[in-house]
Amino acid sequence: MISHPSSVTTTSSSILAAPEPSTAALSLETVYQLAIDQAPSLAIAQYRVDSAEAQSADARGSLLPQVSLFGEWSENKLSYDGSLSSLYGQQNYPGERYGFQARQALFNVAAFREMQRRRTLFDRSESDLAVAKIELIMLVTSAYLGVLIADDTVKQFAMESEALQKQLEEAEALYARALLPLTQVLETQTRSETVKADLIEAEGNAAIAREELTEIIGQRNFELMPIADSITLLARMASPEQAVAQALENSPAVSAAEEGRDAAELGVKREKGSWWPEVSLVVNQQYSDVGFDNQTSPARTTDSVSISVSYPLIRGGSGSARIRGAWADYYVAREELEGIKRSVETQTRSALVRLDAAEKRVRAAQQALDTAEVTVTATQKSVKAGTARVTDVLLALAQRTRAQRDRLFANQQRIMAWLELELMMGNAPDTVAPVLSDALLSKAAVSATTLRQ
Repeated sequence: MISHPSSVTTTSSSILAAPEPSTAALSLETVYQLAIDQAPSLAIAQYRVDSAEAQSADARGSLLPQVSLFGEWSENKLSYDGSLSSLYGQQNYPGERYGFQARQALFNVAAFREMQRRRTLFDRSESDLAVAKIELIMLVTSAYLGVLIADDTVKQFAMESEALQKQLEEAEALYARALLPLTQVLETQTRSETVKADLIEAEGNAAIAREELTEIIGQRNFELMPIADSITLLARMASPEQAVAQALENSPAVSAAEEGRDAAELGVKREKGSWWPEVSLVVNQQYSDVGFDNQTSPARTTDSVSISVSYPLIRGGSGSARIRGAWADYYVAREELEGIKRSVETQTRSALVRLDAAEKRVRAAQQALDTAEVTVTATQKSVKAGTARVTDVLLALAQRTRAQRDRLFANQQRIMAWLELELMMGNAPDTVAPVLSDALLSKAAVSATTLRQ
């Protein structure tokens, strides 16, 4: 269990005498904003919000007054048959009919439930957008740190390679003076070649990391601001139970699943509502001047106000089938909600464990690095004095590199675990991004209080 509130100051990868960032270097906040403009997943989520909003307005419109105009103009021809009438020939009679109709739903359960369902689906689309932003900032932060770690790993292997090259030159000089056996020279050479291979691999990994970030932000040539030597992150929760409770309350993923379940329940009510009668108020006004004899069929205007009632009697079983289908959709949505709740709880507890473990790893790795630095210096002096073997130096150099890498990865895990917790607790990505960015640049200490101000 993590003791809270707590603070941990970590030493990041930039301890390797990183230069001052140029004005062109990108911060985490800037990278996140670039990703927002480029991310297809975010654009799709936003379009789905727009679509859901339009569908909600469409469903609401079915319950509002509906007004329509109509018109008809005709040319009527009447032919007379002399065998039937004393009249003969053909006469033309123009005709016209136009007016308007206004209809207002008075009682329509199905339409009302559909309006509620569409509104709920709109709310879900907004929650899905929030989830997409959370996924994006997690992806961006991981890629951002990945590039920095990959670059620093290259620097570490380069430093070790340079140190081994110097150690090899010294070993060869001692061997030439018969002060060192050939086996130790060969061991140093082997280790030097191994680290050179590691350096080549690290350079490849760094290139891949940059390509991954390029895909996210849409820029190929970029530089990133190095992480500050000291980063302070303050934990918020007193216990995993409190963290889980707050995550379940504030998680956009849970909200989206709840809204999906509610929409499915309203779908059931909508199908049941289709069995209720529909009642509407209808107002008509019509002008008519049609017929074959204006003297016997004069033009007239007709006004009417009526109540329209319709009630389904037989649907061939389609109504009951649609209700069964709606119930099935509801059960699916309900199970999905329970699954997401369990997932959120697991993720929250796991993030707490990862955060606690990463904090301990950072401290241990820093202590190991400090010890390794002292050991390297002391062992190199002992070799020159003839009281230590070259292999002892090789071991010390390898231990230093391993401690440096352990510190880097532990710090990355710590930042990612902290970020995941803050997002699951209800802090919006647009709020977290600038605050965390400042913390990585040592401009501010990040805490729950900071985020809530």
